[in-house]
Amino acid sequence: MSTILSSKLRASLWVWICWFSLPAHSQVPEPVATLQQDGPKILVIQYRAEARNRPAFHQYLLKEHAAMLRRLRAEHSIADFRILFTWYRQPALWDAMVELRFDSMEQVAAWNRLEQTQPGGLSRAGLALAEPVLTSSADLAWSGAKPGDTDTDTAVYYVIPYEYQNTAEYVNYAQAYIIPQYEGWLQDGALSGYEVLLNRYTVGDPWDVLVVLRYSDIDAYGRRQQVLEKVRATLKDNAEWQAYHKRKSDIRTETENSIAGLIAH
Repeated sequence: MSTILSSKLRASLWVWICWFSLPAHSQVPEPVATLQQDGPKILVIQYRAEARNRPAFHQYLLKEHAAMLRRLRAEHSIADFRILFTWYRQPALWDAMVELRFDSMEQVAAWNRLEQTQPGGLSRAGLALAEPVLTSSADLAWSGAKPGDTDTDTAVYYVIPYEYQNTAEYVNYAQAYIIPQYEGWLQDGALSGYEVLLNRYTVGDPWDVLVVLRYSDIDAYGRRQQVLEKVRATLKDNAEWQAYHKRKSDIRTETENSIAGLIAH
C-alpha cells in the first residue's frame, strides 16, 4: 500500500506538467490542464447519522442548513451549494453530502473560519443529529449536462467513488473511456448531467475520484443499465476504448456507490 501511495503522490506532483504534452488523441481540456494553478475551490462534506436520527437530520438540512447556505450564497461567502441525502442507510456510507463551491480562496478561508465553531457547517442542533465524517478538497475535472438542465427535486443522483494508482494514467483513461460513455448517456436522454471530481490530495482513502451522475427522475435512473449497454455497443469498434475496457480494473478501484435525492441547492 505504501508503494501505491508513493506512486500516487509522485504522480500528483508532475502530472500537471505532463498533461501539456499529451498526444493529440488524449488532449485534456483547458479547465483540467489548469486545475492546480491555485487552491481547490470545491469542498465535499459527507455526514453520518444514526438511523434513528435520519428523519430529523433530513429536516434539519432541508430547513436550517439550507437556509444558512442560501444566506452565505446571497452574501457572496460561497458561490453555490448542493445538499444530497441517500435513499437508504448503508453500513459504511454517508447519509448526507454537501458540495460547496467557491469563487475565490478568500471564500474558502471564510468557510474555514466558520468551521472553527461549526464543524462541517453544522449548528449545535445539527451536531446533535449527525457529524461530518469526511471533508475533501476537490477540483471539477469534467462535467456535462443536457442543455438547460438543472438540479430538480425529482432528480436521482448516483455517486461513485474511485481510487487510482497513477494520476496521469487515470486522466488518459477518463478521456478515452469514461467521458465518451457519459456523453453517450447524455445524448440518449436518460442522463441529465455528470461531474467528475478529482480529490486534490490523492494520498489515501476513501476516494481519489468522485463521479456524480444525475438522472432526471426515478424512471430515467431505472434505465441506467439499459443505456449503459446500448452506448457501450456503439463504442465496441473503438480500439482505444476497448483496450481500456479490458484493463480498467488495473487503473482504478471502485468502492460502494450511493443513491441519493436532492434536498436543496
